[in-house]
Amino acid sequence: MRELLSDPAAVWALILVVVLPVVIIGAAEIEERLRQRDSALTPVVSVLRSWTVPFLAAWALTRGLFGLDSGNLIIRFLGTGLVLSAAAAGLAVVRLVVNWLKTWGKETDERRGIPQLLLALPRVAVIITTAWFLIDGVWGVDLSAALTALGVTSLVISFALQDTLSGLASGALLLSDAPFKPGDWIQFGDLQGQVIDINWRSSRIQDRNGDLHVVPNAQLANDKVINYVEPSPLHRVVVPVQVAYFNPPTLAKEMLLDAARSTPGVLTDPAPAVRVVQIDDPLMGYEVHMWIENFQDAPNVASTFGSLVWYSSHRHDVPLPSPAQDLYLYDGLAAGAADAPDRAEVRRRLQVSALLEQLDDDALDQLAAGARADRFASGEVILRTRRDSPGLYVLWSGSARISVEVEAGQPLTVADLAPGDVFGLVGSSDKWPQAPLTLAVSDCEIVLVESSVAQTVTSQTPALAAAMNQVMNARRRRIDRVVEGAARQLARDKAHEAAEGGGQ
Repeated sequence: MRELLSDPAAVWALILVVVLPVVIIGAAEIEERLRQRDSALTPVVSVLRSWTVPFLAAWALTRGLFGLDSGNLIIRFLGTGLVLSAAAAGLAVVRLVVNWLKTWGKETDERRGIPQLLLALPRVAVIITTAWFLIDGVWGVDLSAALTALGVTSLVISFALQDTLSGLASGALLLSDAPFKPGDWIQFGDLQGQVIDINWRSSRIQDRNGDLHVVPNAQLANDKVINYVEPSPLHRVVVPVQVAYFNPPTLAKEMLLDAARSTPGVLTDPAPAVRVVQIDDPLMGYEVHMWIENFQDAPNVASTFGSLVWYSSHRHDVPLPSPAQDLYLYDGLAAGAADAPDRAEVRRRLQVSALLEQLDDDALDQLAAGARADRFASGEVILRTRRDSPGLYVLWSGSARISVEVEAGQPLTVADLAPGDVFGLVGSSDKWPQAPLTLAVSDCEIVLVESSVAQTVTSQTPALAAAMNQVMNARRRRIDRVVEGAARQLARDKAHEAAEGGGQ
């Protein structure tokens, strides 16, 4: 056996007669089994069987049997085919690995994944290695002189294109590090906007005015960038507010929190917070912290909050500061009291109600003495009905709506309120999933009579008590019908869905 293996001709014969047929048959069998299993490795084995093995057999045949040396043109052509087919198989393997890395990257990091630059490097390495082996190994071309010339040329080009190359390198770093992605809101210097696109040379950022800024990646890579979306989309909106110094901080904070909670888009978890940041007569400074889920909504949230602060300050009797030029001439508390309707005006407003206009003067005076006027913005909740209602409400101007929720986020209308209508008479019931609430449809002015005063006057006026009971019972029956109808519809929908699911 040793003597057989020491003979080159015998070795070549063994390869041609035994090894190559076994390899060809085995490759065909493996390819068929992989095709039956619909395996991703099928293209790789197919290239090896159809191209690499035949070229290897031809190359071995010409070298072993005919004794052609490596410099022969036929050997070089066969070697070229062998190297190219092997490179094609290698690229197929790289493609499989890259696709797996893409899937794995999305599963492990939904935002970033694997940078495309890193995924392209293995393919480039295979191509460069193949070209080098073909030129130097198969065709015997000496590349030392070419490399020397290429080095000098590259040095000249690098000096001429250093800014461009710097941008390309910065783009590569941004694509690999991925500090932000298209769709993210970022802050770069004085520019704040949403990332539209990132390429090798520059990034495109659209500001809130709709203008597109093309920023070189070299600048982004060398400066501080704030990402408002990562690592969490939650963003805190901080709004400074100044309140007159004589307002107790407890009342001022409650007024600001009431406005923050009523602002659309503000989250309840984390909850809004208020901090005192300035104590200086005649002003006190506060910061209101509100959390939102989408940074794009930050300006709208701050604007809506500013509008609601005005309404909330009137309801809570917490005057806002006067203009600076009137600082020592303007008494905010006195002005607020002067702007508030007096008892005669409150009495006149109470008489717009059909229930109250027939009361005698003494009863109206009693109600007016225990009443106050409030304002609500469109969309604000005026009253969440409870068993212990805070009093009797009379709608003076604007429009409102009584609704009840059967499913979360789906309020159903119970009654539409117009000027002169009264509410706050419903209470609550265990039959209802949620307590009814009264919502301002437009800016509203209401008159609120304290509960104790309303009860006293009602007990002294049987006709008024009977009328109020009639209104309350009618609305409770209306809510019962709405809730029961919605519950039946919900049950029918669920039964229909269950039937469709069973049929499928």
